[in-house]
Amino acid sequence: MNVFVSGPLMFRDVVKAVTGKTFHAQCGLLNGYAQFLLGDEGQAALIPFPDRVVTGVVYLDVDAPSLLKLDAFQGGRFKRREVSIEAENGKWLEAEAYELNLNHKKLLTVHEWDEDEFRDKHLKKVVAACLK
Repeated sequence: MNVFVSGPLMFRDVVKAVTGKTFHAQCGLLNGYAQFLLGDEGQAALIPFPDRVVTGVVYLDVDAPSLLKLDAFQGGRFKRREVSIEAENGKWLEAEAYELNLNHKKLLTVHEWDEDEFRDKHLKKVVAACLK
């Protein structure tokens, strides 16, 4: 299964720490969504948002055991949803993406998730926590 991710899972080090594997990947665009910071832990949350686009990564052919590990990493605040991704080569890919469950919307901040800020402030500790 193809999985579109944004936020911390865009970093291959995080995916490797969570699943123990590496996957072929492509950059992609998810139309009709925005990505906001979730609390102060560096986590990102995808929510439907007309006229917006989220840049992320599509991991290709993710196996079922790895998908369960990714689900556990995301936790109960998220649900997987089928989406269409515009891949970097201009083709469209079917994938699943982690969308925030609406009953957790109170955790959203008004700040968009920032890749550089996550890399600088959270990446090392997230990877270390996943490896424990």
